[in-house]
Amino acid sequence: MRTAHEVDFLPERIRQHRARRRRLLRQGYCLAVYVVAIGALGYTRQARIATAKGELARLEERAGLTKREAATIPELRSQMSDLLIKKRIDEELGSRADCTAVLAELCRLLPKNMALVSLEMKPVALQAEASGLVRQSPNRAGASGADASGNRSKGLIRRAQVVLVGLAPSDVDVANFIGRLAASCLFEDVNMTYAKTVVFRERLARQFLATCYLIK
Repeated sequence: MRTAHEVDFLPERIRQHRARRRRLLRQGYCLAVYVVAIGALGYTRQARIATAKGELARLEERAGLTKREAATIPELRSQMSDLLIKKRIDEELGSRADCTAVLAELCRLLPKNMALVSLEMKPVALQAEASGLVRQSPNRAGASGADASGNRSKGLIRRAQVVLVGLAPSDVDVANFIGRLAASCLFEDVNMTYAKTVVFRERLARQFLATCYLIK
């Protein structure tokens, strides 16, 4: 504001020009501030967008991992079913070894001059002792499923027993066969119950009975 002593002798045209220039300068300053504010806001938004993209990439990676893990669920369920079946076989029969594996191992161990008269596989209940050995329980293989569960609750375990009756030329052959059975990785606790002389096809032979357990 001009005071009473200030007198402007400039022409009106020049005064308007100066006022216009000051107005343009103010508008330029405001525009510059606006542009800087817009730039700062855009930079902040770009940073947020980059952070959001990174988070989205991590979520997509996790989603892919989850999908891959979900795809393995049927296979895991199948494996669990197989393991449950094997567990039940172990509990009820005492071993997962099948008859084919037992016959193949016996054919490998049995000499050509010997023969098996009978072969029996049966589950039996055994009492685990402190020494680590086992002895047969009075509850034999004919026990029902309820008896088997009752045996387990009393410290009894189920084992698959193999009973062999065979013929051999001599006691030496019987002893060698029993030794090979004991050294097999499929059988354990091999015992010979008896050996006696019998007539087989008009010849004397040694008949023996041996028992063992399948490895669990």
